[in-house]
Amino acid sequence: MHTYDDDCAFTLENLWNDMDHYYLIHWVDWILATFVIRDPYILHFWHIFDEIIELSAQHRLHHFRECWWDHIFSDILLSNIPAIILGLWLMKKLGIRRYDWLGREGKTSVWDWEIFKCHRRFGSLFFQQVMLTLHFVDGFFIMNAFMIPPLHFFPPARMILWFGFGAIGFREMYHDVETWNTP
Repeated sequence: MHTYDDDCAFTLENLWNDMDHYYLIHWVDWILATFVIRDPYILHFWHIFDEIIELSAQHRLHHFRECWWDHIFSDILLSNIPAIILGLWLMKKLGIRRYDWLGREGKTSVWDWEIFKCHRRFGSLFFQQVMLTLHFVDGFFIMNAFMIPPLHFFPPARMILWFGFGAIGFREMYHDVETWNTP
């Protein structure tokens, strides 16, 4: 089985060899995540946090063992960021509304953001991050525990289910936060 820390020499050949089905999954996952989360600040925080989770769990899951440059170039710069930007562009072209989870619209200072003034907004963002972390880590631990091969139907099926249910759940949670304390 191919692991991503076999040869950590930073060469174009090694970078190219790591462009496999996981690279495509990163693209699709982040485009779908953009349509669910809909906030560029949260999306960019989350994709960096994903890489930190991978670094901290690589001793338990061989899927997460990567060379230093793989985290930075393959994951962050060549898949996550472009996929988020493409997803945000598609949302704009399709007329899909963006969310403002932090409550920063119309504010001039970070300290004026609604997240620091509304316990409901803060709590929903905290809950959102906990649930995203559980979803991300559980998917890989389940695959490892049940010895599901990487090219099995489970990963894409899990991603499609998350997209469907996540879009509904995130919309309801954002509507609740947005209409909090209004008649």
